[in-house]
Amino acid sequence: MDTLQQSVKDFTDLERIITDGSHQLYHKVVASMHELCFSILEAEKKGKPSEYIEKTLKPARDIHSRSVFVKRLQEWPRKYPGDFETVEYLCDLENKSLYGTVEFYIEEYALNSAIAQQHRNKLHHQSALILDRLLNGRNEQKILSVGCGGCRDIMSIEKHIQKIEFELVVNDIDNDALELSKQRLEKLKNLRIVPGNIIQALRKIEKFGPFDLIVTGGLFDHMTDRHLSFFLKQVQQKHLRKEGHLFFANAVKGNPFRVWMEYLADWKLNYRSEDEITQLLLGAGFSDSAISIVKDETGLSFLVNCVI
Repeated sequence: MDTLQQSVKDFTDLERIITDGSHQLYHKVVASMHELCFSILEAEKKGKPSEYIEKTLKPARDIHSRSVFVKRLQEWPRKYPGDFETVEYLCDLENKSLYGTVEFYIEEYALNSAIAQQHRNKLHHQSALILDRLLNGRNEQKILSVGCGGCRDIMSIEKHIQKIEFELVVNDIDNDALELSKQRLEKLKNLRIVPGNIIQALRKIEKFGPFDLIVTGGLFDHMTDRHLSFFLKQVQQKHLRKEGHLFFANAVKGNPFRVWMEYLADWKLNYRSEDEITQLLLGAGFSDSAISIVKDETGLSFLVNCVI
């Protein structure tokens, strides 16, 4: 029995452990999850094919699927990863699995992990940026939110910006996400909704611009370099006003949660290094002095600010 097989056996044996309290089981589950990830990395290092790893992990993955949250990550109920309902789940931080079970503690760990927190962090930074821009920028600004989901970022500051004259354009591939945004932001004037894949929707969006601020949430984690390069060039050339501001986030290459996300859930991201992000921006026409890249508080996501 190799290391990965043993880790899977140990994980599936968790339910037979008799504990004196739920905290014991929580720590045992988390320790076993880390052991699984260690063994997956060891298998990758030894050149084991992904098919072998996936087949060996199936019993552990099946237990993970009993978590309501992880099941979403595995099955993509809205037919694409990182859908707006998953983001809502992440933000609500409500464990919906059966208390005291292995799957409850899998979900508890997943929702409170650093990789989940980085998503909440970037929404917080996005909210702060929008609020600062509207409070301290010029009058009647135009803001574009791409891949807006349910607009949690704007909803959190909505009461502070109701009386400010500005135009907000929101885009998402999911019509249900846009409907939720419309309901949440019904008190805002001049809300424009543009549905569709952003690459295909750019021409429709152009008539509402140019924009003072464009925000993109975690969209770039799911875009190829080719599509991202096209988007950045269009934004730089057509969609940003002079002194306009682009904000986006991108998962950091070297994410220690990668193997758990890919093998035990099914959430694959396009990780990038700081240099790779910089080269994409330079290639799109942004100047080096106009680019600011820092990491969020978890260190797992780059927060990127660019100006024209």
